[in-house]
Amino acid sequence: MKKIAVIDIGSNTIKLVVYKVKGKKLEKIFSDSLYVRLLNYLKSKELSEEGVLKLELILKDFRERIEELQPDCTIAFATYVLRIAQNSKEVIDRLRKYFDIEMLSGEEEAYYSSLGALLDVKVKKGLFFDIGGGSLEICDIVESKPNSCRSYPLGTLSFKDFVKNGLIKDEIGIRRMVRDYVNPYDFENFESEILIGVGGSIRPLRKILGRRRFKRKQLKEVVEKIKRMKPIEIMESFGISIERAKTVAVASVVVLELMDIFKVKELVISKFGIREGIVYKRVVEDGIC
Repeated sequence: MKKIAVIDIGSNTIKLVVYKVKGKKLEKIFSDSLYVRLLNYLKSKELSEEGVLKLELILKDFRERIEELQPDCTIAFATYVLRIAQNSKEVIDRLRKYFDIEMLSGEEEAYYSSLGALLDVKVKKGLFFDIGGGSLEICDIVESKPNSCRSYPLGTLSFKDFVKNGLIKDEIGIRRMVRDYVNPYDFENFESEILIGVGGSIRPLRKILGRRRFKRKQLKEVVEKIKRMKPIEIMESFGISIERAKTVAVASVVVLELMDIFKVKELVISKFGIREGIVYKRVVEDGIC
């Protein structure tokens, strides 16, 4: 048995999760998540000093937690927000005193996310997506493995021109933006009616619908309902955190458009994603740590 700590620096949240790994099984034994919206600190294509300081304080606290938890090894990685920041190398060098941070490419992010999802949702073929704060990753699944993987700048924070105070003002604008980027012909091997989803902004759909698998018609009905609700109303009605209540409607519209683009009839939401995928690949398959 091994104990593995994972630090995930995303555009919306920064997380510390510790897993117990026994054989091929992963069990989450500790989790801490801070909703920072680091992408909002991107100024003139660089992460601002204020943003770097916030990140540094969090990583300092995480290091102290990890010293207490004493994992066998720690994996720290960053995704979209540092990937696009022009000063990312300087930021990572500055934070090296806390952790060695690996900056994942869009394709690597998509691959690890889909690998994690496949630990929970067992399918031979399908289409996987992960919507975060800054980006949207898509992979087609062939013979139960990620195949073609792509990343698009279509996270929930990317649609601010179509949203005001958490309320959708222009659903058509969101849909058009998705269609401008996502081309179904980029995934030639896609042959399935199943869409597998990952991401903190769509997981609340499990609470709203009371299940993790549902048809396009059911998602359409949910979108029609929640896009007219204020985030506070969504939070109170479904027991969702206020931060996720602010993004679930936008994420749901994006998913609905993906279902239309790929002519998919059913959505399954996975409880696993990028963190489980990277632990499985690095620790279970590659034997690192």
